[in-house]
Amino acid sequence: MRIGINALYLLPGKVGGSETYIRNLVKWLVKTGRRNEFFIFINKESVGVFEKIAPGINVILCPINASNRPVRILWEQIMLPLQVKKHKIDILFSGGMTSPFYCPAPSYVSIYDLQHINQPQNFPKFYLWFLRTIIYLSAKTSNGVLTLSGRSKADITRHYGIDDKRVWVTYLASDNKSFYRHSDKEISAVRKKYSLPERFILYIASSLPHKNYERLLEAFKTVKQGEDGIKLVLIGARDYGFDVIQKKIKELELEDDVVFLGWLPFEDIPLIYCASDVFVFPSLHEGFGIPVLEAMSCGVPVVCSKIEPLTEVAADAAYFVNPLDAGDMAKGISSVLRDKKLRDRLIKDGLKRAKEFSWERTAKDTLSAISSGSGGKACKSLQR
Repeated sequence: MRIGINALYLLPGKVGGSETYIRNLVKWLVKTGRRNEFFIFINKESVGVFEKIAPGINVILCPINASNRPVRILWEQIMLPLQVKKHKIDILFSGGMTSPFYCPAPSYVSIYDLQHINQPQNFPKFYLWFLRTIIYLSAKTSNGVLTLSGRSKADITRHYGIDDKRVWVTYLASDNKSFYRHSDKEISAVRKKYSLPERFILYIASSLPHKNYERLLEAFKTVKQGEDGIKLVLIGARDYGFDVIQKKIKELELEDDVVFLGWLPFEDIPLIYCASDVFVFPSLHEGFGIPVLEAMSCGVPVVCSKIEPLTEVAADAAYFVNPLDAGDMAKGISSVLRDKKLRDRLIKDGLKRAKEFSWERTAKDTLSAISSGSGGKACKSLQR
């Protein structure tokens, strides 16, 4: 089978979890489906990314910049189908929420979640209209939709009126070759590299509104009053909403207690997890929540929002809090910092829970799903 992967959306270092998703999925698709031939369609910003991740993959460089979203979408709709035909692609998989409405081969699209429907207040009006239109049409015209959780599947079938047999859940994972408990020497080195505080709470997320930074900062203000020397370290792209975070930090007089590192090299992230005392994930909306599993894999206790799909992903291996209540969030963080028995239990259960997910399984489930448009040929090609 000649399988095409549409990665035209990727902006390295700027799209958060969706970059982690496509990087790991492509790596394991090539490993898992070795009898298939893979072609990945990329933009100018992604040159050199996938050759390192998946040696042997056929990289098709398209003459567009993903940062120019209108041009990218237009190229995806008009020119990508021609590329599919030119390269004799048997199946096209689009990994970034949108796909060509017409495709000469069976077409599948990954839709992470429907935040634009569930929380429309997080988007500017024109962009909201754009998302509603392009994602809806991508879902309705594709042969099938892949999503990341049972909650997202329920949303897609309900809001888009798509038969649930055309929607597949492919859970994500943490990369166990990178995310594990590193040595004290390695952790000490990363502390020195980034001048990390001795004790700190960690949050990794973009600055978008649904990441709930304002309530986290309020909770941290309370926590620090009872924890000497504790700091808050933030990692993630400085995106829409970053000015609101800066304003909140000043309002709460936390300038000396919050460290914002921005977007960092992938290889340093696991070490920073390991250096932290607790990982918080107070998001108001998620498609999956990869950082929760990454923290667990590194042996770090997790405090996260009691929302679907985070309860689906973390099961009983995290301390859940109400993301709309800064007081409840502060109580949860303080409990995990102070209660050794609770910490040890969360670390133990977290390590066990993280092992239940793997990128190899994600790749196999993806191949199995998209094979429905090829008479099952791709599924037969799985290397089990």
